[in-house]
Amino acid sequence: MAMITVDVAVPDALRPVVDVAALPAALGDAGPAWLVLSEDGRLARWTPTTGEVQGVARYREERLASEGGGVRLRLHVSRCGRWAAVVQDRGRYGTVVDLTTGSPALKLDGGDYCCETVPFALAFAEHGGRPVVVHRTDWNRLDVTDLASGEVLTARDSPDRDEEDAEYDLDYFHGALSLSPDGTRVYDGGWVWQPWGMPAVWSLTAWLHDNPYESEDGPSYAVYPEVSEWNWPVVWIDDGRIAVYDRDDAVSGTVHVLDPTSIELRSPGVRWIKAVATFPWPVGDFGFFTDGEHLLIADEAGMQGIDITSGQQVFAIDGFRPARQDRHTGTLIQVGSANARLWTPPEWTARAG
Repeated sequence: MAMITVDVAVPDALRPVVDVAALPAALGDAGPAWLVLSEDGRLARWTPTTGEVQGVARYREERLASEGGGVRLRLHVSRCGRWAAVVQDRGRYGTVVDLTTGSPALKLDGGDYCCETVPFALAFAEHGGRPVVVHRTDWNRLDVTDLASGEVLTARDSPDRDEEDAEYDLDYFHGALSLSPDGTRVYDGGWVWQPWGMPAVWSLTAWLHDNPYESEDGPSYAVYPEVSEWNWPVVWIDDGRIAVYDRDDAVSGTVHVLDPTSIELRSPGVRWIKAVATFPWPVGDFGFFTDGEHLLIADEAGMQGIDITSGQQVFAIDGFRPARQDRHTGTLIQVGSANARLWTPPEWTARAG
């Protein structure tokens, strides 16, 4: 496997960089393109291989993020490349921007209850060939909005929290969202009281076609209660495997490999996702990615390719610590103050989410 990385300069016009997210390459582009959020709120399209920079929009949020502090701006881009969202991880607000006009298209409000404990729950998806956005509208509620029309596709009654038997009153704090490679399932890295991580997976197709309550307790909704913490790395390896990290204590942790297609009924109404493998991994500051076959773990020393069954290292790229991955090409990018480093897996299948 080729381990050659490519180093490029970050143009002065983009610095300092807050976050990046992949854009689909336009016809004739010489390599992957990235949307860059700069510290002053500029959103620009950047093609590293040519150095071309094109300003597309500007983000400005005048609402206070939250009272908890620790807010970090996070950038998301739709698969088609028309829509971008800038959200406040560990905060309350966000904005979806139409990159073709540079104008705000949708203001997001995830509610202020314990919002400082989780990233802002958001993921772009497609429904019937149309781009949609899944987003938190309260601490325990997600909705899906059609971006072209503004229609909420998951309209349903809100439960009365004063009624103890409210049927769909979900006691769940929604966390980071990610879609399966085929775009049919949603992973939610949320938590429940008293604080305990509770990853959940459900069918996006069933949610939008059959049951607006699917994200609460639909037939496809299943959880994995074997992790104690949340906000740790997670990645879909393929449609049938999700790698989830959990810290066991201050020095040790475990990678859990889940099969979202394999679910068993543990008790009435509780569907449990099965784990197909687990292996130990020490505690550290790292990210999870994939080349479609291996788990890629990036830490301060570099990136390691890990066999998803045995937990053994297969390859490594020293000194390469990517922060984001392009779903179109698989390219990983590490962005520094003045330079960026990129690496593309030799084989890659484009992903929906």
